[in-house]
Amino acid sequence: MTSRNHALLTDPAHTMPVVPAAPPAGVAWLRAGVARFSDGAVHRRRRALVVADLDRIDPRRLRESAARDGRGPVEVLAEALGLPGELAASIAADVAVVATAYQPHTAITAEADRAVVRLVRVCGGVADEATANRIGLLVQACDATKALVAHLASGRTDPPVPRTRRVAPDGTTVEIDLTEAPFGLGPHACPAHTHAHSLASGLLEAATPQPTGPNPT
Repeated sequence: MTSRNHALLTDPAHTMPVVPAAPPAGVAWLRAGVARFSDGAVHRRRRALVVADLDRIDPRRLRESAARDGRGPVEVLAEALGLPGELAASIAADVAVVATAYQPHTAITAEADRAVVRLVRVCGGVADEATANRIGLLVQACDATKALVAHLASGRTDPPVPRTRRVAPDGTTVEIDLTEAPFGLGPHACPAHTHAHSLASGLLEAATPQPTGPNPT
């Protein structure tokens, strides 16, 4: 079922898809530990971890780094989060694999499970909520930021992530159109919208040929 009623995003009766608890440290563990797939007090606690990470990142510097380095969004964000710069490419590769299995309605692969294990290791080796939500931040920045860059480049105004999911009181899964709320609304509104725009703008700047002046004579 698809709905264009974005007010459902603020309706506490429409909840996130339920994900079961799971032992460390594969995709099932990641889903079970992130703010993205939780509600209520648990969500607020986990979201605070994400916000704390974001508060340590200056959006202006994030844009400058993206514009200067010409790397992908995950590489730039990973380094801004304090992860080893020399591992940025491998981190981005693992994040891309995890992103294909992150949503609860997608299948978990052994490759994605192994990628989560490696990401836990590079994030310090402790499979706790802080690590899960740091990985979740990278995963959610992966495809969405690339789509945002493409939209900015082409002048498109539709949301880079076109819809999101909630579970209605009767158990029905509802896909909510995000046209009127590109970064969501309510408790699950994206906490990184400023960072996302800064990162995407920097990446677009890096990809845009700069005009050159006349040759000196």
